[in-house]
Amino acid sequence: MLTPVSYRVFARKYRPQKFEEVIGQEHITRTLQNAIKGSRLAQAYLFVGPRGVGKTSTARILAKALNCLNGPTDNPCGTCDACIEIAEGRSLDVMEIDGASNNSVESIRTLRENAAYAPARGPYKVYLIDEVHMLTTAAFNALLKTLEEPPEHVKFLFATTEAQKVPATILSRCQRFDLRRLTPELIAGHLLYIAKEEKVALDPAAADAIARGADGALRDAESMFDQVIAFCGTTITASDVQMVFGFTPRETVISLTAALLARNTPSALALVRDQAEAGKDLSRLLAELVSLLRDVLIAKAHPATVEQTEEGRLGESISQEKLLVLLDHFGESEGRMRWATDKKLQLDVALIKGVHLLEETSLSDVIDALAALRGGAPLPDRPITKVTASAAVPKPAFIASPKKELPVIEEESNEEAKKEALKKAVKEDENNALAFKAETVPTLFMGDEIAVGPATTEPEEQAASTAAPTSDPWHTVAMLLASESPLKFGWLEDGHFLEIEGDRLIVEFPPSLEAQTQTLFWIQAVKKIEALLSTDLGKKISLECRFSGAEPPAPEPMPEPVPPPRAKPSEKAAPTPASSSSASNPKTPTPEPPPEISAEELEAFKNDPLIKKALEIFKAEILTGEKSPGA
Repeated sequence: MLTPVSYRVFARKYRPQKFEEVIGQEHITRTLQNAIKGSRLAQAYLFVGPRGVGKTSTARILAKALNCLNGPTDNPCGTCDACIEIAEGRSLDVMEIDGASNNSVESIRTLRENAAYAPARGPYKVYLIDEVHMLTTAAFNALLKTLEEPPEHVKFLFATTEAQKVPATILSRCQRFDLRRLTPELIAGHLLYIAKEEKVALDPAAADAIARGADGALRDAESMFDQVIAFCGTTITASDVQMVFGFTPRETVISLTAALLARNTPSALALVRDQAEAGKDLSRLLAELVSLLRDVLIAKAHPATVEQTEEGRLGESISQEKLLVLLDHFGESEGRMRWATDKKLQLDVALIKGVHLLEETSLSDVIDALAALRGGAPLPDRPITKVTASAAVPKPAFIASPKKELPVIEEESNEEAKKEALKKAVKEDENNALAFKAETVPTLFMGDEIAVGPATTEPEEQAASTAAPTSDPWHTVAMLLASESPLKFGWLEDGHFLEIEGDRLIVEFPPSLEAQTQTLFWIQAVKKIEALLSTDLGKKISLECRFSGAEPPAPEPMPEPVPPPRAKPSEKAAPTPASSSSASNPKTPTPEPPPEISAEELEAFKNDPLIKKALEIFKAEILTGEKSPGA
C-alpha cells in the first residue's frame, strides 16, 4: 500500500545530481568543471534560460561540487553528509532564497550581515537566489557592493528566466551561462530511459509526441509523462498522449497542410471542424501547421539535409516564395489567436486567407507559365549579350542632320513671325531626336525566341547615319537638351560657341551664368553634353566654359490681357483707391482705356457657343454697363 510520502514525481526523482547527468547543457557543465579543476572560480554566477531546462539543478550541483567533503571537486560524490544535506535542502552553508518573496531591502541587509560569518561545515557559504529578477531596484542596489567584493568564503548563484530585467550593474559582476531549450530527440530519449527504469512500455511515437508538446522543457515532459501513466497505466501509445493532452495526430496535420497547398478550402475547414468537435487544442494545431510548413520549406531549400518524406512530397506543389508568404501569414495569425475568444473562427479565417494568398499570381508563377508554354523546356542557359558602345547599339547621341538655316527675319517683322519660326526649328530638332530613339532602342518581343536588335550596323548604314559635324555644334546640342528639359537645360542656349582647340570645345557664357555652369559640373550632367558633342563631331570632346560674353537680353514683358466688354464710353466709373494711388506714382504708367465695343461685336460675343456653354454650366450672365451687380 502506498503511503502519502512514498511516491516522488519524475521531475524530482530523476533530477540530475552530477554534471554528467545534466542533459543538453554540455557547454555549461564543461566550463564549470574546468573552472573547478583550475581553481578559477568567480564570486557570482548567473544561470539564464526558459523554464524546466536545469538552471536550479545546475546551481545545486555547483554548490555540491564546492562544499563536497572530497572537494572542491568537479565530480561531487553525492554520498557524503554535505552532498546529502544540499540535495535535501537542509544545508546550513547553502541557502536557497526565493527572489519573488524575499525581494526587499531588509532581506538583502540580512543576507549581507550573515555573509560575514564563516561557513558551518564546508569551505564556502553559498547563496542561491532563484528568480533573481524579482528583486526590487533598491534591493539590487543594496547588493552591489557585497556582490562586487564579497568575503572569500562567499559565492553567489543566481537563476532567472528574464535576464533583461536584471540591472546591468549586476550582470557585469557575474559570469553568465545561458541554458538552451532541449531538442525533441533528447527529451524523447530521456523519457524512454525513465520508462525503462520504471518498467513502463512507452511507444517511441508517444515519447516523441510528449517531447514535442513539452516545447524544449525537460521538466514539463517529465510531468506530462507522469500524467499519462496515471491515465493509461504501464502501456502508453501515441493515441493515449493525444487523448490526454489534446494533441492533433501528425497525420491530421499533414492532411490539413496538403488540403491548404492544394487550395481545397472545404476539405481544410472540415478537418478543423472535426478537430474542434473532438476537443483538440486549435492553438496547438495552428502551431503544428506552422512547424510542418517550416519543415517543408527546409526540405525544399536544402533537400540534402532533410529526409525526403512527407515534407519533400508536400513541397513539390509549392514554391519557396509562396511558403515564405504562408509562414509570415500564419505567424501573424498565431499572435491574434492567443487573445481570440473564438479560436475556431480565427483558424478558419486564417486558412481561407492562406488559400487566397496561394491563388495570387506572382512573378515566379509568370516565369513558370512562360517555361510551360515553351513545352516544359528550361529557359536557355546562354547569357544575355551585353550591349556595348563599341560593338552593339550606338550611343544615345544626337543624329547630325543637315544644318537647317533659320529663316532670316527682318527687324521690322512682327513678334508672331519670330515665335512661329523658333517653334518650327525646335519642333524639327525634337522630331530628329525621337526618330533617333526609335532607331537605336533594341526591340524585345515574345515568341519562340527572344530577339535583340542587331548588334552591329552595316558600314553603309553607319555612313548614312553619321553626317558631317555642324558648324555650330553647341547650338544644336543646346537646342536638343532644352527641348528635353527646359527648366534644367534651357539656359544653355545663352552660350556662344567660340572654337575647337584640339579636343576642347570652348563655349562662352555671360558672367551671370557662372553659378549655373558650376552646378552643371557638380551634377555630372556635363558628361552627357560631352557625349553628344563627341558623337556629333566624330571624336572625343571635352567642354570648356568661359565667362566674358554679354548679358542675355532681358525677357520681353508679357502683354497685358485685354479686359472684357464693359460700360459704354459715355459712362465713367468712379476711381478706386488703388487707381488713385497708382496715378499719384509717376513711375507706374497709366493703362489706356479699352477700345469701344460695337453692338455687333457684343452680340457675337454673347452668341459664341463656348460662352453659352460656360454661362449654362456656371448659371451666370453677361454684365455690361447697362446692368451691373450693384444695379
